[in-house]
Amino acid sequence: MAIEIALALIVLHTVDGRGIIINPSQITSMREAHDDDDPHRAFTAKVRCMVNMTDGKFVTVIEECETVRKMLEEP
Repeated sequence: MAIEIALALIVLHTVDGRGIIINPSQITSMREAHDDDDPHRAFTAKVRCMVNMTDGKFVTVIEECETVRKMLEEP
């Protein structure tokens, strides 16, 4: 009896254009970036979403959080 496990990964992008392969099951939360003119902005203007991972680390990406959510919903 063979057991097949399908692992669905998503590819997001850093501000310098590099792809980051992420396992969706490791995402704990996401936070939208502040507007460019907001004095509380914590990241560069190109960052649109901060993705928090189960290991306590985070990744800042150029995709908007809504785009990432849609990617997570795709089969």
